[in-house]
Amino acid sequence: MKKNQLHLYILLFIVSALLILQPGLARSSEQYTIRTIMAWSKNATEYKAFSTFLEILEQHVAKKAPGELKMQLIGGPEVTKATDQVQALQRGMVDAVYTSGAYYTNVLGEADALKLSNFTPSEERARGATAYLNEIHQKKLGVYFLGRLGLDIKFHLYLAKKPIDKADLKGLNIRVSPLYLQAVKGWGGNPVVMPLSDVYIALERNVVDGYCMPSVGIRDYGVHKQTKYMVDPGFYTVPNPLMINMKVWGKLPKKLQDVLTEAAIEAEKKITAIYQEMEKQERPILIKEGIQIITLPPAEAEKYLRIAYDEGWKDVIQKNPQTGPELKKYLSKTK
Repeated sequence: MKKNQLHLYILLFIVSALLILQPGLARSSEQYTIRTIMAWSKNATEYKAFSTFLEILEQHVAKKAPGELKMQLIGGPEVTKATDQVQALQRGMVDAVYTSGAYYTNVLGEADALKLSNFTPSEERARGATAYLNEIHQKKLGVYFLGRLGLDIKFHLYLAKKPIDKADLKGLNIRVSPLYLQAVKGWGGNPVVMPLSDVYIALERNVVDGYCMPSVGIRDYGVHKQTKYMVDPGFYTVPNPLMINMKVWGKLPKKLQDVLTEAAIEAEKKITAIYQEMEKQERPILIKEGIQIITLPPAEAEKYLRIAYDEGWKDVIQKNPQTGPELKKYLSKTK
């Protein structure tokens, strides 16, 4: 057994023991309880999306199935490391996971396509993209892809000291996650992989010249204090799906499956609106904190986005030659 696999099995065993989890869906005589973990702590910007879904779900349950269903949030990365959560879901250690597509590309390469979507979650559902993603998730992971809970805001490049005026990052060290690694490489930057928790010190010590993060949330980590520039336009979309273990989903009565689906459909629309408003409110705050907005000239902005999406899709299709092209049809406005 490989060392990493052994560590994962040990971690999953500990999680099981600590949470006193039994296999399968928890059920009292009157209520099904879906035990859920998420990739972020409650003080992260992403939590607002999940809490909004929970509120909507509670309303739907109250109207259509009073007392019959509850989604219980067990915790976040303090319970199970974000990159191990989908594996925990597959093994039935938890019933549902709210996460980022970036955190499970190691077990499902197609998850990386979520960030490249040109559509809102509601539009994806109408185009059949959600159904196709669900098909892939069921077949390859044994999980039910309930929906994408946003955030439907863009990622941006943030720089500590050196401004840019074109789609060229040559000579710049940029902190990356796997989510935007290909974009940074395409722009000519030097990608530096490190935990988000280390970015502040890395900026302070000139280890990196910048980083990429969503348009809302950099203040959660304090990195705005080491940031001088924010680059427009934004690129990609924040890809956060909610998934349920397939065996758990199958044990739910059809009525409760419908309640969950209806709640997801409503939440997709509401969450998109909430984060668009948060984005509008965030920018003046960042400007007040001393961050300058760099708006690339039209030709350079077009090149900047073309590189990001071309490189992203090229990577997805190379790694997923059967499903990648089909995902591009569903998620992209260009062929």
